Amino acid sequence: MILSQIGGGQQGSKNTDLINLDSKAESKILDSADSIESKTLNSKDSTDSSSKNSANSIKSKNQNTPKVPQAHQLQESNAIKKSQIPLFYHLYILHNDIPAHYQDLLNQSIEPFRDFAKLIFINCQGTFEKQWQEMPQKSHFAKEVLYKILLQGHFAKYHKIIISDVDVVFLGDISQSFLDFDIESDVYISGVRANDPNGIFPLTGWKEGYKKFSKAEFEAVKYGVGGGYLIANLKKWRHDDIESKMIEYLRLNAHKLVLAEQDVLNIICYPKIATLSPAHIVGHQMWERYGERWEKYPPKVYSKNELDSARRHPIQLHYIGDKKPWNYPSEPKSELWYSYLAKTPFLKIFLANIECVIINNYIKTTLPYRLKALFKRNKLFFIDPRIYFKITKRIFKKIWGKIQGRD
Repeated sequence: MILSQIGGGQQGSKNTDLINLDSKAESKILDSADSIESKTLNSKDSTDSSSKNSANSIKSKNQNTPKVPQAHQLQESNAIKKSQIPLFYHLYILHNDIPAHYQDLLNQSIEPFRDFAKLIFINCQGTFEKQWQEMPQKSHFAKEVLYKILLQGHFAKYHKIIISDVDVVFLGDISQSFLDFDIESDVYISGVRANDPNGIFPLTGWKEGYKKFSKAEFEAVKYGVGGGYLIANLKKWRHDDIESKMIEYLRLNAHKLVLAEQDVLNIICYPKIATLSPAHIVGHQMWERYGERWEKYPPKVYSKNELDSARRHPIQLHYIGDKKPWNYPSEPKSELWYSYLAKTPFLKIFLANIECVIINNYIKTTLPYRLKALFKRNKLFFIDPRIYFKITKRIFKKIWGKIQGRD
C-alpha cells in the first residue's frame, strides 16, 4: 500500500496499487501538499486481502502518531490537522495477474466509500521475472513484493508515498505519519525498526543467507526497517536516482537476497532512514509470543511507552510469516481479518473454497508431501547431515516431553 503527495496544484493522482488522499486545504499544513496516496501491492495468494485492506484503510480511526507518543497530544494534533484537510483516497494496485472479474469485485468492495475513495489498477506483468527466478529463498513471498522499488517511474508527480504489504489489517490512522513526514529532510525512507537488532542472531534457518552479505550490507539489514509499512521520500529519490540504484543492486544480487525487496530498500537507503512508531507494524503473534500485556517484550530501541501504545492502539496489524488467516483460520487475530472479509463480495467466494483450503493444508502436513517438497528444494538432501540432525532432535524432543509428562 502506498500514500503519496503531488507537488503544487489541485491535481489528482494517477498511479497504481495505492490509496490517494487528495486535499484542497492541505497546503495550509504542508508546503506543496495536495494529496496523499496509498498503494496496495497485490500477490497471487492475497486477492481477498487486498479488498479488505482497501475498505479497512479508509475506515481506520485515528489512534496514534509516530512522533508524539502522548495520547492527549496526539489527539489534539490530529484533530487540528484533520479538521483542515478533507482527504480523498486513491487506491492504486500494482499487480501481476488480477483478472477483470476480481477487479470488479474489488471496486464493489469500496463502493460504500465512493465519496472519498477510488481504486486504480496497473498491470506490471513481466517486471523482474528474471530476478525473481534467481532468488534462492522465495518462501511465501510473491514476485509483486519487488514492485515496491518501482516508485519514481510510476509516481513521477509525487513527492512522498506510503508503501504497505497486503497481508494486513489497518486499525488506526495511516494519514498522520504521511503528514508528519518532511520531504526536505535528508531521509530516503521511514519505517519501523526491529526493537532488538541483535535478535537477528543466530544466523540459522532462513537467516543463514545473511552470512553471504558484506559487513556494510548486513549492518543495513540489521539496523534498517521492515518492509511492511514505509514512507518513501520520492523527491529525494529522484534527486539521488535511488530507483536506478535499487534496480541495479537487485540485478546483481538477486541470487543472495533473503527478504527480497526489504533487503534492497535497506541496503540502498541506509543510513538515511528515519524511524516510525512500532504501532505502524504490529505482528499478529505478538500477544501469543510475549503475553497479553507484552510483559515478555522488553523495551530496547523503542521505549516502554511506545510499545504499550502500539499494543493498545496498533495502526497496522501484520500477519507475518507463511500462515495467513485465509489459509489458517486458527492463527492469532484471524477474526479481525474475517470481520472485514465479511463486508466484501469475496466472502461468498472464500466460503465456497474453504473445504479445498482445509484439505490442502492437511496434505501439506503428510510425510509424502513433505519429502517431495524437500526433494524439490534440494535433490541431494539425503546426504546432508543437517537433515538427520533435525530428525534426531525432533525425536529426542518428543521422547523427552513424554518422559517429563510421565514424571
